[in-house]
This record gives sequence, structure tokens and C-alpha cells, in this order.
Amino acid sequence: MQDRKLNLAVIGVGGRGKENLGGAFTENVIAICDVDGATLARALKRCHPKTRGYADYRIMLEELHDQLDAVIVNTPDHTHYPISMMAMDYGIHVYCEKPLAHTVQEVREMTQKAAEKGLITSMGNQMHTCANYRRVVEIIQSGGLGQIQEVHVWCGKGWGGNTVRPARTDTIPADFRWDLWLDGAPQRPYVDAIYHPSNWRRWWDFGTGTLGDMGCHYMDLVFWALNLTSPNSVQATGPDLATQSEMAPLGLKIEYEFTHEGRPLRVYWYDGDIQPEILETYGLTKWLGGVFFVGTEGALQADYTKRILAPVEKFANYVEPKPWIPESLGHFADFFNGIRTKTLPPCHFGYTGPLTEAILLGVEAYRTNRKIECK
Repeated sequence: MQDRKLNLAVIGVGGRGKENLGGAFTENVIAICDVDGATLARALKRCHPKTRGYADYRIMLEELHDQLDAVIVNTPDHTHYPISMMAMDYGIHVYCEKPLAHTVQEVREMTQKAAEKGLITSMGNQMHTCANYRRVVEIIQSGGLGQIQEVHVWCGKGWGGNTVRPARTDTIPADFRWDLWLDGAPQRPYVDAIYHPSNWRRWWDFGTGTLGDMGCHYMDLVFWALNLTSPNSVQATGPDLATQSEMAPLGLKIEYEFTHEGRPLRVYWYDGDIQPEILETYGLTKWLGGVFFVGTEGALQADYTKRILAPVEKFANYVEPKPWIPESLGHFADFFNGIRTKTLPPCHFGYTGPLTEAILLGVEAYRTNRKIECK
């Protein structure tokens, strides 16, 4: 395997999958799969002439499992689990987009399966490769802010609303397998552009709103810098649940309590039009999304590419620690290198599983309207 390219299958080649297919071309893409025939046809034109196209991942894995080294899963959230579990049952390494699965139980089973089978895995946390994230982690872990007291995480994106299911039924395109797209989710009529290709993120049956979409990116920095795993408790506030039976809300606030260095640590999530007011206390501009660490010796605001220490005057002459975290080879390169060297890449399921569980517990706390105590 060290001397040859890996044999890959890419499942879901529209949207995020279109870009991930490009990332897979450093290896041998022997098959691609998509339930949308038009999307599949366009993707096949980008591939080697011998690349095989499939509508059903089950048929693809049954036919090619003994040839595949890894699969790249880019489908809607509700299908991550069945695809990844089937691949892992065959002993195939798995890269899966975020969030890792649709429910906490699914995430836990995927994480356990990967460990039991000794497989190389990675979740699509592309921002984990950012140099800026590395520098923030180094500042936090070197004690630059003192003892971290609380963290605020926010994203101005808005996958949600309070729309009910459309009453109409549209004609399913001839080359689109709506039955395969649903793949075990509750049956409902096909409606143009309401669910496919990307609006599924808004609907509970298929996605998990802004928190599920973006939480794994922003909360990753918090988990990494503070070595967090499972929260002690999770509670949520947001729009009236009576209006959100079908669709994720716009404007959700989650309060997590963790234990960090033997002390309680609160981490807050905000999305939609909600942002942390504490930034104004430090005279900082509200970015569209970011993370704000508050410590006994100061604070730090960061996103994917930039960071600001505050109060600005206090840190005017601050010298950042010498970098010690190795730079990433690249998000896919880390995964492929892990397969070749039999070493876990940074975003393996053992790390991203607990991260995703925390994200999905926030969703569950909102949908059940209760504080979840984690044991």
C-alpha cells in the first residue's frame, strides 16, 4: 500500500461531495455514487473513464468491497451511519463529513466500530488543518490566558425556520432516486428544492440545523485547546418548540458544562441572529462566527484565519509561544497518510466522535426542552 495509490469510492458527489471528489483525485477513484443521476453524470465526466457510477451505495459496496481501501461519505446526515457502518463491516477505512451522524447513539456505534475493527477514520473537520487554530491552541495550552473560565462560540449562519411540510407533491425527476435519498427516513412526498440538494439541513428528519452543520467546525477549537471530551450537562433555549416540530430553529443558544482541570467550565453556543454580548465588554467587533476564550489573565477571539488577544493594550507586547504543533499535510492527505502508515489522523472518530456527541446533545436538549445530565 505504501507504493501504490489507494482505491477510493466517493459517495455523494454534489454539494460538499463535489469538492471532496476533487480532493480524492490524488488517489484512484474507482467508483462514485449518487442518487441524483444528473449529478452523477456530471461527476463521472471528471473521473477516469474506468470509474464506475452507482445510484445505490449498497450495491456498490457489495460489488467492490474487496477492491476498496476507503470510502468518502458526503451524503445528508441521516445516511452517514448506514453507509459508514456497512463500509466498516467490510473492513474499509472511512472518511465521513460532519456531523459524524444524525444521533448520539449512531455516533457512538460508529466510533466503537472503528476502534473494534482497527480502521483509519476521519471526519470532515477541514478547519482542523488551519495554521491559525494551531496557534490558538498553543496560546491556550501555554497558559497565555491563565485559567480558562468560560468560552463563547457563535455562528451567524441560519439553517432553520419554522416551515411545516409542503402540502403539494411534485413529480420526481426521472433520473433521481427519491427512495434511495430517503434511505430509512420517514416517508414524505418529493417537493422540488425543499429538501434536495441542500435544504435538508433545515429539517429534523435529515439534518440538525446550524448547530449540526457548523458546530463541529467551531467547537473543534474548544475541544482541541482544552482537551475536552463529554459535557457534564447541556441545556438549550430558543424559539417556541411548538413552531419547530419539523424544522430546526433560527436563533439557538446552548449552555454546556464541562470539567476542565478539575473545575466547572461553561461553554456557550449561539447561532442565527444571536451573538455573545461579552465581546462588547472587551471592545471587540462581532465577527460573523468565532470562538471567544475568557481566562483569568485575558481573553482571545478567533476564527479560522485570525485571532485577537484582549484587552489589546495588555497584550501589545505579548510574544506568542514558539509553534510546537506540526502543520497539517492537508485534510485528505492526513487521512490518506494515516491509511498508509497505519496511524490515526488528527480528526479520527475517537476524537471527533465525542465532539459530535456534544453537538448533537445540544440539539437533543432543545428538542426535548430539558436539561440533559450526562453520566
